Amino acid sequence: MVPVTCRTEYLTGRHHRSATAAWVLMVAGMVALVALNIAGVDGVVTSAVVGAAIVASLLGAAYGRLGERGAVLLTVDDDTVYFGNEDRTLVSYPLASLVTVAVGGPADATSDMIGGRARHLTVIGQKYLKLTFATRDGEPVPADRTPRDRTDEPDTAPETDFWRVAIVEGDPASAEILARLRRHAPERIATTKKTSTPTGRQSRSAAASPGEPVDLTRPSSGGPRIVDAGSDEAAQRLWEEAARRHDEVLGAYGTYELDPAMLLRYPAVTDVTVEQTQTFHLALDEAMALRTDDYPGNRSRADAYQQSVARLRRAWIACEKNGRRVGASYLEQTDQDDLDRALKLYNHAAASSTPAEQATYYGRVRDIVSTMTDRGVLHPPEAAVAELQAVTRRALEAGTPKA
Repeated sequence: MVPVTCRTEYLTGRHHRSATAAWVLMVAGMVALVALNIAGVDGVVTSAVVGAAIVASLLGAAYGRLGERGAVLLTVDDDTVYFGNEDRTLVSYPLASLVTVAVGGPADATSDMIGGRARHLTVIGQKYLKLTFATRDGEPVPADRTPRDRTDEPDTAPETDFWRVAIVEGDPASAEILARLRRHAPERIATTKKTSTPTGRQSRSAAASPGEPVDLTRPSSGGPRIVDAGSDEAAQRLWEEAARRHDEVLGAYGTYELDPAMLLRYPAVTDVTVEQTQTFHLALDEAMALRTDDYPGNRSRADAYQQSVARLRRAWIACEKNGRRVGASYLEQTDQDDLDRALKLYNHAAASSTPAEQATYYGRVRDIVSTMTDRGVLHPPEAAVAELQAVTRRALEAGTPKA
């Protein structure tokens, strides 16, 4: 799996100090102009003083602007997630130790503290990922190997490290990283938690064997409802299960959004003019409107969210099943031929080792998709178009000789 990195920039102390100094010097120059004129000081002296203040202000502003911005880096590869301050320290955890992942924010402050218990890597105004990792004695441990559910080692249950890591909302790289993390976190949750219901039965996810992938095609209805839970703790666990299933659907749909080959092969899955896809997006909007970062504490609201997720899962199953069944056959034959040609070009580009050749193939694919979109034949999601443009840009940059 190719590593994916997202970078969230922020203004450093140098930028803020320079901006403050430049503002103070500019104000000082204006005050000096008025004061020296009132005092009757010679015009040459006044001009020199005011000019020096203005020049110093401009130099201070330039000093700040010339400084490199700080950045929070987040990278995911086959088995590890890395993050930290670009100019200071990077930390890493095995993906197997990832317990939960969620999106929060926007952040109200920029923080790059990673010492002690302070584990915030946030950028003001930007979203951030809330990541929880299982650890023991300060070292990461795979969540599916934790003894949390064993009674013979009660003192070795792992602790957790909680991080907030800034991301840029709308960045295709951030979306891909989130999708990858979500593909790991649900399995870890399934192997480290037991969800008890009023009847004493385990939930389907807790009963799954370690590492077993979750099957979205299994029935999502008929389970215990939050409104009927025997305790607030049980209600909260059911809400967490609903949030996990919601993330599963988002991750599954994200695969079609971020892989241009999937768009070309199964356009109906993301085509909002298709009835099943419309139904899915309506259910998705409903679930997103009811979702909260934490358990809401109101059973009625939590139950409404749980039921909306159940409808969302059913809608997604129908959407994906229909999209894979029809492929591109719902389009006119000439349009099907265009998509088939675009898919072959994309595969040629992916197999090529020559950046210039890749850029040419990707560019032709982009032109075909753009033309079909402009004609109203194809309705790709923005993320899919952005990813196609990104791979084309990367191929062009790779083929451009460095000075």
